[in-house]
Amino acid sequence: MAVSQYLRPESLIEAVRSHFTPDIVRKASSLVGESESSTRGALSAAVPSVLSGLVNMVSSREGANSLSGMIRNGGYGAAAEDVFSLFGGGFGGGDATTKMLSTGQQLLGKIFGSKSGAVSDVVAQTAGVSPSAASKLMALAAPLTLGVLGKTSGAGADSASLTSTLLHDKDEIAAAAPAGLSRVLAGGTTDVRTRTVNEAVSEPVSIERFPESETRIAEPPKERSMNWLPFLLLALAAAGLLLYLLGRSPRREATAVAPGIGEAATINLPGGNSISVPRGSMNYELAAFLADPSAGPLPKTFTFDNLNFESATTQLTPQSSATVTSLASILKAYPNARVALAGHTDNTGTPDANQTLSLDRANAVKSMLVSQGVNADAVSTNGYGQTHPIASNDTPEGRERNRRLELVVNNK
Repeated sequence: MAVSQYLRPESLIEAVRSHFTPDIVRKASSLVGESESSTRGALSAAVPSVLSGLVNMVSSREGANSLSGMIRNGGYGAAAEDVFSLFGGGFGGGDATTKMLSTGQQLLGKIFGSKSGAVSDVVAQTAGVSPSAASKLMALAAPLTLGVLGKTSGAGADSASLTSTLLHDKDEIAAAAPAGLSRVLAGGTTDVRTRTVNEAVSEPVSIERFPESETRIAEPPKERSMNWLPFLLLALAAAGLLLYLLGRSPRREATAVAPGIGEAATINLPGGNSISVPRGSMNYELAAFLADPSAGPLPKTFTFDNLNFESATTQLTPQSSATVTSLASILKAYPNARVALAGHTDNTGTPDANQTLSLDRANAVKSMLVSQGVNADAVSTNGYGQTHPIASNDTPEGRERNRRLELVVNNK
């Protein structure tokens, strides 16, 4: 009788959420230090988020086989059968909640890869809880979700039955997922012009950045003497060369290298590691600030230099990766540091799109940091869009200054 709920043709989402009784929510609320209403909201958002990741997994045969092995060998059915112990600490003996949190974090890593931190942040923003609380609740929801999925899919939980179960509820899962999750799982916003270029349209994507009068190629008059042909071919060749050269230099929509940055300097970090960064750069100043216990006050804001994104995307330019790598080394050397990444844009485009883009860029940098070993709980993200300009948006120079990513040190 106890397992009859798994034999009915019932929504996967509701099958998992049905375990979140008032007692379970109260336990979870106490565990993460959030209100019961916020905790319930975070758990409710966590379930379709985890299921969305699983739907992505079974889109490939390798992913479906991996999921089948995870469920078959993980013993997550016990979590679905004794949820109170899972959230209350009795499951498995000893400090089981801590163990399940660790197990859950590993599961999230397998489901979402380097995007697990960004997914938790989406849940946090949706429910109004801290990133740390969202991460813990996601970690507890993951084994429960796999346990319910395994029981719903029947004995053996083979890859075919798991795929069928998930795809049956795919539309409902997508509809229930938090706003912004699909963008995170897809790796960023999709630009229509980028798709056009991939479909072999001749105009490069960078043409959007320049006045129409500079890039428009006039069609030859229909009735002209052939004497014009050499001039026309010359004009077409010149315009094509111009577009080619401009297309090789995509606009960077973050910060230019700040004035006053000098030659490379070696910084010795706690733990024996060292990095080489330009003297006067953000990473140079940040390392000095964290190394000096008397430096203050907090919070302290640093603006990224040499951190640039391709136009209207969350894709960093290749030259910018070194900045993030050096930052990861610094944050790992100071594990007590707590920082926030704050994204800003100019006023080009709509306010909503700019807010989304600024947050997505902050999340993209956080994901890179976490993938390089930085504690996800040590980094939070915010996106302010065009609401916090530091210069006039009436000039190209002002707009460039407003397109920036900041790092705010809240604790050393």
